[in-house]
Amino acid sequence: MEQPPQQQQQQQLIRIANISGRYLVFDPDAVSALRRRANTNGTLVGTTPQQPTQNIFLGLPIELRPEEVDALVRAGVAYVVDDVAAHKSALLSLGPDERRAYIGSLRSRKQAAHKVFAEMTAHKASIAATKADKKKRDPGASEGGGGGGGGKLDGSSAYSRNSQVTSLGVTPTSSVNYVSPDAHALPVEHNRDSERGALCQFMLSNGFYMTPGLRFGARYSVYPGDPLRFHAHFMANEYGWEEEIPILDIVGGGRLATAVKKAFLIGGREPSATKPDSALPSVRSFSIEWAGM
Repeated sequence: MEQPPQQQQQQQLIRIANISGRYLVFDPDAVSALRRRANTNGTLVGTTPQQPTQNIFLGLPIELRPEEVDALVRAGVAYVVDDVAAHKSALLSLGPDERRAYIGSLRSRKQAAHKVFAEMTAHKASIAATKADKKKRDPGASEGGGGGGGGKLDGSSAYSRNSQVTSLGVTPTSSVNYVSPDAHALPVEHNRDSERGALCQFMLSNGFYMTPGLRFGARYSVYPGDPLRFHAHFMANEYGWEEEIPILDIVGGGRLATAVKKAFLIGGREPSATKPDSALPSVRSFSIEWAGM
């Protein structure tokens, strides 16, 4: 049975969750679509429950800046949802059978994860037992009583892993199967942050990718393509049309950007395009490059 065009369009839009004022995307398919269709990467901010001190390679969800969200909504690519209200409404609307099915799905996923951990533990224990038998048959292979101590260490490690498996909890990475996609959708808020995001909208609409530029002393790092394939071409800052730009910003930004082989870009919304309902803002931008460096 073919779905109505309106429902098909709603499913194609990317769902952005608003949680305590932060804009997050949890669904990996949505993250991939943002990167492919809207040249928007976001910033990975998630860690794994089993490794909460993870700080090198973060994972889902990704966090989007307010100006990026505003640009995506204006372009008709995404919509924003009050995630807390949506989940509360979904849980309250579940019937007894649906609640049991939801709890059963979590238990089945936990059992599957428990099985994987048990197989890994058994495999490691088998390897440790094989090494211990080899040391017993060939006492000269190891010096002192290292073999016995190693066996005790392997046993305690296996016990520790079994304890972790017993207390294992499964956190679903996405709730798209349990929460209505368009529940508690929020309108676009044209606040000061979104109005100051005109440069972001302008660059995204022209095919550039943008990431935070703090490490290079600017608000944005601007890439001509996917950051996995290209280096940034610009370091960019946005200013108001009548805002005075400190000369130190020009000197410092220009010299720093040029030193790392990039140009320093500044831009702002033109006064003739201040209507909040305009799809694409009119922006003037200037590129500054320090010569002789």
